[in-house]
Amino acid sequence: MQDTLTALRGLQEIDRHIFRVQAELERLPKELEQRQEVLVRLKEAIVEREFSVKELRVRIKEIEDATTGLRQRQRKLENESNTAGVDAALLASFQHEIRQVKRTVSQAEDDGLRLVSEADEVEKGLTELQERLAEENKTFEEFQGNVSKETEEAETKLAELSTKREKEASTSIEAPVLDLYTKLLASRGGEAMAELADMVCQGCFVGIPRNLSVRLARQVEIVQCPNCQRILYSF
Repeated sequence: MQDTLTALRGLQEIDRHIFRVQAELERLPKELEQRQEVLVRLKEAIVEREFSVKELRVRIKEIEDATTGLRQRQRKLENESNTAGVDAALLASFQHEIRQVKRTVSQAEDDGLRLVSEADEVEKGLTELQERLAEENKTFEEFQGNVSKETEEAETKLAELSTKREKEASTSIEAPVLDLYTKLLASRGGEAMAELADMVCQGCFVGIPRNLSVRLARQVEIVQCPNCQRILYSF
């Protein structure tokens, strides 16, 4: 049984490395996807700001056109009010309308200035987003290259470990024991075995009954932790 436990511990060491490599192979594409999502969100924000700027510039142009028309109307009214023969009532009407046009022009100019300021601020934010996107794209391309390299290295390492594991699993480990170990490996996150030290399982840190410690010391059977079910061993 000592030979079996020694073989299992050797297998556990290989599987520990395999789990790490597999975790790395899972992590890399997820991190790449997260970085891609950042780029997508930046692009969406840029499109949204571009639309806002365009919309603001259209509104500014509409105000400018309306203001131009109002000024033309004002000049026409002023010319008509200065025409000889205009009676007092008509002159008063002209002056009243001129005042209304002036107020409307003034309000339109204020609105236009406010929109210009708003558009400038949005454009500033747009420029910042575009610069950030350029930087993120550069960083992403570098990261993508590193991911490809690291993935290739991890896959090569995994293949080597798998070959080594297959060889190790085929030596001095009986099928029922190997089957138990494999099931525990999957259910215990890559740690199917645990050292017993000072009557405490080092896998779950729960104390075990003394009779189990005695059975383990006899080295005639596989002994499992009653709490986490890991295969126990001791030095």
